[in-house]
Amino acid sequence: MTVLRVINTSVLVAYVCFLVSLSVFKTAEMFLPHIYALESWLGGDKLMHLKLSFGLSLLALMTFVQAKAIAKRLFQSIMVCFILVSGLFADEFHQALVSTRRFEWLDLSYGVTGIFMGLLLFIFASMVLNKIQK
Repeated sequence: MTVLRVINTSVLVAYVCFLVSLSVFKTAEMFLPHIYALESWLGGDKLMHLKLSFGLSLLALMTFVQAKAIAKRLFQSIMVCFILVSGLFADEFHQALVSTRRFEWLDLSYGVTGIFMGLLLFIFASMVLNKIQK
């Protein structure tokens, strides 16, 4: 495993822990002033979903997509995003089951949009790097 992959994996794990902590703390109604301040700083609840999902997508793609061939790289990218969207669905749907949170389709759509924006940027950057390296 390369040093860059170890760094990417470490940053991804820390970021996922941060996101899970945000969800758990909000469900438990802990640190709410800090969470709302973060939401405000990121542009509001919906933009927070978009930006945090975008970052998660980029980190996950940089960590897990390692193939050299374009077709295989695209397949790996789509699979990573499918897993991320599944996790996003699980987190949003769990909110329908707890009394302190509420499920919103708009939150889900902003999160999915963020994931696919990350995918598009990753694919574009991969294509540019591929052209540069040739």
